[in-house]
Amino acid sequence: MKEIMTNKKLSHYFSLQRRYSRSINLERDLDSVEALEGYVLTKRTIDSLSRILNSFSSDEGNRAWTLTSVYGTGKSAFAHYLISLCANSQNKMHIKALSIAEDKLGKDHELFQLIRDKINSIGLMRAVATGQREPISHTIIRALLTGIDTFWTATQKNKINVVRQLVDLEAEINDGGKIDSKEIPNLVLEVAKESKTGIFLIIDELGKNLEYAAHAQGAEDLYLLQQLAELRKDSKTPIYILGILHQAFAEYTQRLATFQKNEWAKIQGRFEDIAFTESSGQMMNLIGEAIDSSAADNISCAIRSDSEEWSKYLESIIVDEEITDRVIKKVYPLHPLSALALPTLCQRYAQNDRSLFTFLTSGEPLSFRNFLEEATVKDNNLPCLKLDRVYDYFIEAAGMGLASRPNLQRWVEIQDLINDAKRLEEDSLRVLKTIGILNLITVTGSMRATRTLVSLAMCDRPSEAQINYWQQIIDKLLKQNLITHRRQLDELRIWQGSDFNADSELSTYIEQERSPLVKLLSLQRPLRPIVAQRHSYQTGTLRYFERHYLDNSQDLSQLRCSSVDADGFVGYWVDDEMPNSVSSATSDGKPLIILSAANLDILRIRTLEFVALNNIKKTAKELQTDGVARKEVNYRLQEAEEFLDETKLSISHLV
Repeated sequence: MKEIMTNKKLSHYFSLQRRYSRSINLERDLDSVEALEGYVLTKRTIDSLSRILNSFSSDEGNRAWTLTSVYGTGKSAFAHYLISLCANSQNKMHIKALSIAEDKLGKDHELFQLIRDKINSIGLMRAVATGQREPISHTIIRALLTGIDTFWTATQKNKINVVRQLVDLEAEINDGGKIDSKEIPNLVLEVAKESKTGIFLIIDELGKNLEYAAHAQGAEDLYLLQQLAELRKDSKTPIYILGILHQAFAEYTQRLATFQKNEWAKIQGRFEDIAFTESSGQMMNLIGEAIDSSAADNISCAIRSDSEEWSKYLESIIVDEEITDRVIKKVYPLHPLSALALPTLCQRYAQNDRSLFTFLTSGEPLSFRNFLEEATVKDNNLPCLKLDRVYDYFIEAAGMGLASRPNLQRWVEIQDLINDAKRLEEDSLRVLKTIGILNLITVTGSMRATRTLVSLAMCDRPSEAQINYWQQIIDKLLKQNLITHRRQLDELRIWQGSDFNADSELSTYIEQERSPLVKLLSLQRPLRPIVAQRHSYQTGTLRYFERHYLDNSQDLSQLRCSSVDADGFVGYWVDDEMPNSVSSATSDGKPLIILSAANLDILRIRTLEFVALNNIKKTAKELQTDGVARKEVNYRLQEAEEFLDETKLSISHLV
């Protein structure tokens, strides 16, 4: 065994593979062989490819899919590999993608045969784009033009009428104009026909388009998706569509009223959803691919020895994942339990770009890369990144728990209890954080916070002395009532939970509320007077208009300003039935303007939710003693208030 070089930082031995240091961009990397280098075909990848390719060249097969998973699980890389397979058989991207499949699977594998049989030599037009907060029609036009640029030469493009149409539409968009989304399906069909082979349309970050549609209440955007999914099937020039999402379709509808959510659900049903989620064991393999240990020869024997020891300890504990000494060696300097917990933590709580591979490769404080720069190998001790540091990065630094509404109560309580315990000595606090992470990711199964698992999670390498030390820390925390031991589940728990069901209370209040919308808004969100700013700037005279909510219960001919100093009256009409006639002045001779709500159903449901949460906060006795529930209600009330104010801004149509 070679002697370990002491006082060397881990970064001397380990680095991060360049491939994992940047995310795939479908548009930028469409013809980048370098971006394909090192792509790993996992079980999930093979299953997803099989589902999609089996539909090729079949009039009966599905032709529209969504690929759904949280940030950092390789969806874009998968789409890049898939679209490379679909290139012309002489294209460098197809050749490289095919060689990856052959090396991994062998020529006799069912999937390799599927690739050879289902993708014709001409390939498909590869129309790709990354979604933005814009109408879906804009993104599709950009994708088609990307596909056209790589499929036809400049001379060929000049002869095709539909290409000129698309270029003109792009110019119109760039000039700030609006386009008719009804044109898009026919344009897609025309491009497919001219290609004489078909189109694969892939939209990465489709969720950004959905967020735009939800915010702008753009029903035509969703209808366009439905139309594309329902385009006629033609085996000679097929049209395939793949949208990549970070969360389920329904998650983008939180700002919508119930009836709108139902419409979105119908459209989602036109797409076959592929949940792109690997097992934790498979993800550990993927993590290992990201860590370059080629400079670690001097310590490889020690790593192998520790990995074999870890494998013996974990074999009887982690029974639902295949955790071998080879995998444990690949993921070092991550603690094996950190590597096992990270994928589940990201899957449930990841927010925006706070993903698994961001944690591994970014230079942010508390990241894995940062740990490599800090930790030192010395005295035959191999340091590893443990769960308490994972807590510090994902929970405290990133604040990621708020991204997951179903687990909000648990997240809030764990963070509060650990914040309150910061007076404890460092090792006790580290154990609390470790239990907190394990409580967040599971309450059943092998990864629950048993005394043994928590003790092992604290060790650099498994030894009786280290395990006994951490058992003593756990005993101390139990005596201090900072954690509890649930004997039935054999689980240590920092999270006690809340018996208050906010969703049930909210539904009860909404069902019981019978007040008209005009009354609810007038009492709960009264309108302040508005100043005629332009007039004031131009004349130096301050003039203001009173603002009031109105419905058919009021006699519009009797409207008058409540203040003699007011210069006019603005009425916000919140009734389904429009008024028959509206005067231009109030009964006291002031100018009268009546505006109607653009989306009255949405305004109504958001008002009811805001009013109900306000009442719950004021009257629910449980909130006086249940701090977790109180925090959740406050958070939801703040969100409801923002949604309501956002909806009120849409009241802009003159009656």
